[in-house]
Amino acid sequence: MTPVARSPQQRRLDGEAQRHAIDCLLNCYLREYALPRGEACLDCQAQDLPMTLRHAEGRCVDIRLADGSRLALLADRTSALGRCRFVSAPYFKGLGQGWRPLDATELARLLLAPLNGPERHGELLEQIDNSLRVTRTFLHHARAANQEPAGSREPTDSHEPMDSLLLSEQGQVWGHALHPTPKSRDGVSEADLLACSPEVGAQFPLHWFRVDPTLVRHQGDDPRGLLARIAGADDLYPCHPWEVSRVLADPLVRRVRDLGLLEYLGPQGLALYPTSSVRTLYHPELSHFLKFSIHVRLTNCVRKNAWYELDSAVALTRLLDPLMRELDERQPGFALMPEPAASTLDLSAHGSAEEAREVTECFGILYRQNLDAASRARHRPRVAMALFTWNLDGGSACQPLIAQCAARLGVAPAEAARRWLRAYAELLLGGSLHCLFRHGVVLEPHLQNTLLGFDAQGLPCRVWIRDLEGTKLVPEHWPAERLAHLDERTRTSLHYDADKAWKRVAYCTLVNNLGEAVFHLAGGDAALEQCLWREIAELLEAQRAPLGDPPALRELCAGAPLPSKENFMTRLLRKADREAGYTALPNPLTAACRGDCR
Repeated sequence: MTPVARSPQQRRLDGEAQRHAIDCLLNCYLREYALPRGEACLDCQAQDLPMTLRHAEGRCVDIRLADGSRLALLADRTSALGRCRFVSAPYFKGLGQGWRPLDATELARLLLAPLNGPERHGELLEQIDNSLRVTRTFLHHARAANQEPAGSREPTDSHEPMDSLLLSEQGQVWGHALHPTPKSRDGVSEADLLACSPEVGAQFPLHWFRVDPTLVRHQGDDPRGLLARIAGADDLYPCHPWEVSRVLADPLVRRVRDLGLLEYLGPQGLALYPTSSVRTLYHPELSHFLKFSIHVRLTNCVRKNAWYELDSAVALTRLLDPLMRELDERQPGFALMPEPAASTLDLSAHGSAEEAREVTECFGILYRQNLDAASRARHRPRVAMALFTWNLDGGSACQPLIAQCAARLGVAPAEAARRWLRAYAELLLGGSLHCLFRHGVVLEPHLQNTLLGFDAQGLPCRVWIRDLEGTKLVPEHWPAERLAHLDERTRTSLHYDADKAWKRVAYCTLVNNLGEAVFHLAGGDAALEQCLWREIAELLEAQRAPLGDPPALRELCAGAPLPSKENFMTRLLRKADREAGYTALPNPLTAACRGDCR
């Protein structure tokens, strides 16, 4: 069969998907493997580099592999954390060979070859390829629909986007910048991708079942009124479109359907919008987000709602209610988004415990409180990941916000970036560290879990942290007897020891979140980058006394390395996300304090 000719536009978009896949792979490899082992140089001046790289603007990154072979490619910016943006193909030079360019698949095989566990490489290679294909699909359809990523279309006094939150939720074509498979969605057809993915601006109705009320279980607040509003009828229960075929094929579900207790009605009701997490759905007129189970691996995890996660999220909302009220007073502008309800179906009377648990997880829904309409209109909230990423034209998505802020403040863009970063970091660090060190509450404030709101000048004035599934408790603050009312498995899932707790919070706030913010706000300007890290260092130093000078924070301010989660090795070794290791990154805070950026 003669291959279908691809247009220049299609070839260009395929090239963009390739470049981003290479960017993710190499940034992961550099951070988790090559830089800690001294096997990479971020500004190589060697004379034997490929001719293409020697005569181009930018820094040449040189990576030495275990067998003595080398990789070289060009970056137009590098950071104090070793983060790069690559602007050339990677060139490979084997022993006794000349330089040759690699594509993403060849690069992945090369990088994996010397790592332990070769029997595990096949799965990761498949997921890397899947992520590349999905990214390519999104690029073609996002371009075709003229969809703009959040941050590229800015509000003005005369034109305000209807829903800044929705724009930012659905504008994240690239995903996690430091993950080897940021857009992998195993087992999902292209038709289903386009029907239900936020990256292409999807909206869709849920699939519904008429259910005998005796089979429905809910915890916390009663969600039946919300479900009835979405369905347009009472006594119906929904399922995500990607989960419905699994549900209909389940033997226990079939038996219960034969008994007349469950009837499949198909898709109907209000169309909802998928958010950046894919399985969490939003509608501006609803009081809650709905977080569904889907047995699809997104990046590292199969995104099902385990039965104990339904328990723990609602339990945490109740347990943390005093803290949420305290934050209003002690950390104004910083808030957690409650998850006051969960629901599922319980078919245990009609099957084994194992069969019933599978159905419980397939039908599990968590309900997260939405921001009210007045707050959305006033603060124009956005997901942090939609700001600290690239738009479809290759620019940093946050830069239009900074330009607008500079104009409103009447200052230079670099000064606006400094004030913007300080306002944001003060809120994020103040709230996250207060929760950890004063209350033993371990938040997960990474980019996708963080929403920002803005004041009239365009400066961050609100931070909301979401996803209580990822919130943990330090046993010293939350001993077992304090959680005695919870199921033992739920208690176990909630506890995190103090060392893991600090690494998780430090990684999420300082590496994943603020590290990417600094990278994009600095725009390759080393002096501005140092200035921004200095602002963060001053904020951390100021936190020590109010928090009782905790040793972990004191050591960080003195130069202890930053912990960086190993997404690449976690996926390679097929570990649960909870068991991810951490790489020690050089601390940019103390170096920044030796300079003067004012």
